[in-house]
Amino acid sequence: MSFDSFISFRGKDTRNTFTGHLYKELVGLGITTFMDDKKLFIGDSLSEKLIKAIEKSDSFIVVLSENYASSKWCLRELAKIIDCTDEQKHRVLLPVFYHVNPHDVRHQSGCFENSFRLHEELLRELDHMERDKYMEEVQQWRRAFTKVGDLTGVVVTKDSVEVDSIGKITNQLLDMLKLVPWDELTKLVDIERQLFKMEKLNDLEPNVVRFIGIIGMGGIGKTTIAEVFYDRVARTFGKNRCFLRIYEHTTLLSLQQQLLSQLLQTKDLIINNENEGARMIGSRLKDKRVLIVLDGVKEKTQLEQLVGNPNWFGSGSKIIITTRNRDVLRQPNYKDKMVEYSVEFLDTKSAMTLFCKHAFGCGFPRKNFKDFSKEIVERVKGHPQALIQIGSSLYDKGIEIWKEELKSLEEDYNNRIFKTLKISFDDLGKTSQEVFLDLACFFNEKTKEKVIEILKSFDYRPHSEIQLLQDRCLIEVRSDNTILMPKCIQTMGQQIEREADKRSRIWLPKDAQDVFDEPHRVKDIKGVVLKLEEKQDEIELEGKVFEDMRSLKILEIGNVEVSGDFTHLSKQLRLLNWHSYPSQCLPLSFESRYLFQLLLPLSQTRQLWNGQKGFEKLKVINVSGSKNLRETPNFTKVPNLESLDLSNCTRLWKIDSSISRLNRLTLLDITCCINLKNLPFSRSCKSLITINYVGSGLEEKLDNFQNDDSLLYFQPKRRSVFGINEGFCSKSKIGGSSSHPPISTSPFRQPQ
Repeated sequence: MSFDSFISFRGKDTRNTFTGHLYKELVGLGITTFMDDKKLFIGDSLSEKLIKAIEKSDSFIVVLSENYASSKWCLRELAKIIDCTDEQKHRVLLPVFYHVNPHDVRHQSGCFENSFRLHEELLRELDHMERDKYMEEVQQWRRAFTKVGDLTGVVVTKDSVEVDSIGKITNQLLDMLKLVPWDELTKLVDIERQLFKMEKLNDLEPNVVRFIGIIGMGGIGKTTIAEVFYDRVARTFGKNRCFLRIYEHTTLLSLQQQLLSQLLQTKDLIINNENEGARMIGSRLKDKRVLIVLDGVKEKTQLEQLVGNPNWFGSGSKIIITTRNRDVLRQPNYKDKMVEYSVEFLDTKSAMTLFCKHAFGCGFPRKNFKDFSKEIVERVKGHPQALIQIGSSLYDKGIEIWKEELKSLEEDYNNRIFKTLKISFDDLGKTSQEVFLDLACFFNEKTKEKVIEILKSFDYRPHSEIQLLQDRCLIEVRSDNTILMPKCIQTMGQQIEREADKRSRIWLPKDAQDVFDEPHRVKDIKGVVLKLEEKQDEIELEGKVFEDMRSLKILEIGNVEVSGDFTHLSKQLRLLNWHSYPSQCLPLSFESRYLFQLLLPLSQTRQLWNGQKGFEKLKVINVSGSKNLRETPNFTKVPNLESLDLSNCTRLWKIDSSISRLNRLTLLDITCCINLKNLPFSRSCKSLITINYVGSGLEEKLDNFQNDDSLLYFQPKRRSVFGINEGFCSKSKIGGSSSHPPISTSPFRQPQ
């Protein structure tokens, strides 16, 4: 069995006191520690088991107490430990000077002088051959004492607080062993649950080569989980273990050199190129059961050249990979060998505990800071690194600074967190960065179908881009099919856009006012999406500002007052959603072969356009609640229209006859169009599925449909609309035995 640490000590001095407490602390931290007992001693010699324990240990703690040198066993242990550390330089030796002076250890003086004198006096009782042998051993003990006395260690005096001394020892040992420091372990939250999940994955078929991919965004805790898991299972792999950190400019050749040098315990390897390195890994490690952690993998080639095939390693080997990119784990050679573990955000309780440990030094908030703590935790949404950094920055700060920090979180994070999160953005290609910023600024929590439709209209490959952002842990598609970008990631994206030299996206009313007041800043604007459902002050715009926005593709606004001439809208528009649109018609010059949604509810328009206008991709028109609308436009050049919402257009009296030639129209809503008397349909309008006309002024509601056998369903109901009892009628086309239910007739039904 291998050990992380071996403790050498004088039993009668410290077994039941200092060393006993130290052993308990080390074991509690998951450090496999050997602490001898009297059964391991045979006469004057060290037992074979004790020698093996020393040889199989990675580190040594030598507790040098007053009577240490009086014991031959202790001195022989120390001599063996010095031999092992001389032979293998990577081993760690930490002396603890317990109630003794390091100077006395170094020179075998003080309390140690008499012990060594007594050992030398025994020489008189031995014959010549035994005397020479024993004299050499005593000199070896003196050299060992001198060597250990020269090392920097932990001094424990009679005035020392032993608990603090033990904490110092464990911290130094953990640091020397490259394990997670003790004080950091005490600050970890939810780690046992995370490790439990990892251990379940590790226990799957323990005798086969297993790859475990730890996936998550930057700062979510991937490396910490890998470190603690590595520390916990490392002892079962002896020396056959390696933790590789992959940094930005680390070459594959240097990583291969590190991996082989550490696992083969040699520094004499020469690797000429990456392909040779891969072959050497496969040939030299194929019979070794190894534990390898690759922390920070970005590219598939890194895996291919370092751990490219399960056949490169012996049975029971475990390869842990941390990455921000799920796609790198999709390797043909890993089929049936790879399991994935996605690191999730902390829940609210764990997030609060983690934040408070760094903000207050304990797991709960101070009385006057409870509300502030709750709000910060709510805004950060369980991102561990953000919680740690914000909490640490607020430690021992006054309440006014807390208020300022909270205010800054409304728009962005501090610079360190921003840099951490931005790494994921920087790793994206140019097109993917644009898609990411569109989602961050405009489309978070929108349905996947809507986002795909909009991105497709931008000539992106929406399915591929959404999958890529999922793989990079920047978004998730929830069970209700909405796209969710975590708050911290969204804030990072919005901060990138707001700090850009040329703004192309506007989503905050205050930014809209600032940018629109300077005409030279609007020419690069591609999207304006203001949250229409929130109360906001009315924005005043010069009509000519739209003339300069020739790159505009999305416009979603409301509560806007336009002054001056309004004669232009971008022909690049894909989506126009303008609540309370203020003009009597669309600009005369406006046509767009890209526009697929035209949403102008509650507008002031009298007629959308005159004559024929080319909107060949337009699918949805919604002018519901437009009280001044008199008649619909000519739809001849709108061949793909699927939905026409005219509900609550109380002055509407005419629908253009070209509607009968719309072969894709499935929904017509004329609810409460009280002045509409006729529908100009012919038998050619076969695509129409549903007409909502409750409260309309139709005199001959069903006359045009009575002879059409494909339209059979009529369901009258009684309900109150505007306080008047009206008949509710819905016409639905039936396919087979099922039918489309009537659509909701709320007078102010918003488009889906």
